[in-house]
Amino acid sequence: MPDAAGRSLWLAAAWTGIGAAVIGATLGVLSVAIVWMPASGASGHWTSTVRAGLLTFLAALHGGVTVDGTDTHFLPLGLLIVVGCAAWRAGAVLADTAWSIDETDSVRLLVAGFAQTVAFTLSCLIAVPFAHLGTSSAPVLGVGCAAALLFSLTGGVAFVRWSALGGRLLARLPAMLPRCTRAAAAGLVAYVGFAALLVAGSLVVHHTRVTALSGQVGGGWAGVPILALGVLAAPNAVIAATSYLAGPGFAVGSGTVVGATGTAAHGVLPSFPLLGALPDGGGAASFVWPLLVAAPLIAGFAVAGIVRGAGGFWFRVRDAVLSAALAGLAMAVLAWQGGGSIGGGRLATIGASPSRVGLALGVALAVCSTAVVCVGAAWRRIRPAHTGSSSLARIVGPSGREAAKARLVAVGKAVQTTAVQGKVADPANTAEKHKASEKGKATEKGKRAG
Repeated sequence: MPDAAGRSLWLAAAWTGIGAAVIGATLGVLSVAIVWMPASGASGHWTSTVRAGLLTFLAALHGGVTVDGTDTHFLPLGLLIVVGCAAWRAGAVLADTAWSIDETDSVRLLVAGFAQTVAFTLSCLIAVPFAHLGTSSAPVLGVGCAAALLFSLTGGVAFVRWSALGGRLLARLPAMLPRCTRAAAAGLVAYVGFAALLVAGSLVVHHTRVTALSGQVGGGWAGVPILALGVLAAPNAVIAATSYLAGPGFAVGSGTVVGATGTAAHGVLPSFPLLGALPDGGGAASFVWPLLVAAPLIAGFAVAGIVRGAGGFWFRVRDAVLSAALAGLAMAVLAWQGGGSIGGGRLATIGASPSRVGLALGVALAVCSTAVVCVGAAWRRIRPAHTGSSSLARIVGPSGREAAKARLVAVGKAVQTTAVQGKVADPANTAEKHKASEKGKATEKGKRAG
């Protein structure tokens, strides 16, 4: 960032907002140039590469895009993650600039964050007229709304988090809200981690079909775009697998549900290698059932381990239920971003249902985390002597009676220490008393001699 922008909060806001959009557009153009130009050969033109790259960047905002006259709302989340990281970095840099110039006024900081979001949104809108490629384009309204929302949830959150606004906001929030947010994130991460294992295992089990589909799209540079698209769509597959583990399953076309209890016939699918990992039908495979059981249990333990700092039993139950609700809401948002449509035909519905997977995951997490808290409380009542060494007790936290007992023990130790310290004599006073005693003895001895 230039020195002039580093000395002004407003210039820094504009520079970082525009810079995040420029970085995203540049990455889009470079990716298209790498995977498209070698395959197109002499027929490719640099202007088409630039337009396709800008269209790729605008599609990453998830505001919708038209490809060959077909409305498409399905987005490989890898693109969204890349742009989100650039926006997050922009917000963090603006917060650093605010600290460097000693800017802590809340109103000015809020205005600066809003200005940064506006700068990013306008930069994206400027790219819309240059992103036309034949019958492919991006809508102005969709790009504007998606850009503002994306930057607010990434760069805006980073700016608030790292600026003076973060501490003031935390001071006003209830103490349980940050704790429940961390617990919800831990439970959701546990679910997503098991979903990633499910996707990896399914790719290994169905590697023959995945390899055959990869061969159908061609080799060499012709297959690089499909490979890159598969890597970028891996987060979408993980979100669909999370819905699979939570129960509702996911769709790969209208009227099709892929779930643990069975898979409806999905008809003919595109020759996309990642789709080769879909189950064959007839219910979950043998290696999937341990994941179906472990995912909610481990997620419940993760939530219970964080809410143990809430204090009493009912406070921990309250925080566990609230954390599960937050995790379900976050999962619904991820499912909304991870699904979509490709045209209005058979592939009009792809991915998990946001409402169904959010509700299912939230209920499962609430039941499991509450069960862990209850089992821990019952264990302390049945086996109080083993509470200190029980890993379950460490997860669910101390009870009110144990906390009071610990405080009494601490007070007793403090009183005992004070009493012992009071008995320790000062060396100087002890020496003086010894000299006085010896002098008294010598005087008494002299009197007796006289």
